[in-house]
Amino acid sequence: MNLSAQDKEGENQSTEQTYLNNDWKWAIELPIWIPGFRGDFAYGDISIEAEDGIDPGTPANPIEPPPPGEPPVGGGSILSRLFNSSKYLKFFYIGRASYQQDKFLVQTDFVTGTVGESLDFVLNKKEVATASYATIIGRLIFGYSFYELENKSKTNLLRIHGYTGGRVHYFELFSNLNLTNRNLDINKFWGEVVLGLQARFVLKDWLFWLQADIGSFYTSNNSSYMINTFIYYRISNLLSVKIGWTDWDVSYQGEILNEKLSLNVHLSGPNTGLAFHF
Repeated sequence: MNLSAQDKEGENQSTEQTYLNNDWKWAIELPIWIPGFRGDFAYGDISIEAEDGIDPGTPANPIEPPPPGEPPVGGGSILSRLFNSSKYLKFFYIGRASYQQDKFLVQTDFVTGTVGESLDFVLNKKEVATASYATIIGRLIFGYSFYELENKSKTNLLRIHGYTGGRVHYFELFSNLNLTNRNLDINKFWGEVVLGLQARFVLKDWLFWLQADIGSFYTSNNSSYMINTFIYYRISNLLSVKIGWTDWDVSYQGEILNEKLSLNVHLSGPNTGLAFHF
């Protein structure tokens, strides 16, 4: 009986600070996202486009910047933004809170940030204009674990959640539109239903996470998708560190002051941060 009690105590100690411990149901995360930017806007007879960051192609030259008044060439290397030039470096801030009880999951998160404060955009494919795009994205989801697989020694666990919920978008678009008599100053709020999957693989102190969802199911003019991949490492009962990658894409079609507005934005890049468990 004493040996059994000791074994049980040893087992509790071995799982206490790992992701296999089911007593820690809450998680609050504070990551920073460093995305590259690709997008275009059209409002009436005005179109603006820009590219910056991690898409394949010729990297922007951080050592020999483009002449004044000219847009950056290429923009395919995130390293040029991280280590050589602050011109292309954009931080987005993310907050996430989740609660898991048995097979049920509730998660809410938000993203906020701005691109374009020092980025050159091309107006009507010929003139350079300064423009900025700011966004706030909020999401609330409810999930259920429909598949779980654990090894015999109970050191590895795969869990897959299906989930649904809602996402809200707020964006602001401003440009001084060189060589024109008017500026763009647009803000818009809209929401959508989301449907997605979340897969978690636990290897003791390590957690591998993949989450993807689509909004509006691409059946309307306004739609989006978001993909998150993360690796977490549990360094204590309370704290984990994480690193990963996030892709976010949104398309919006609408009308403001009797003018058609078309917006397509893609943000993609690495993020890192801390997660607190209790």
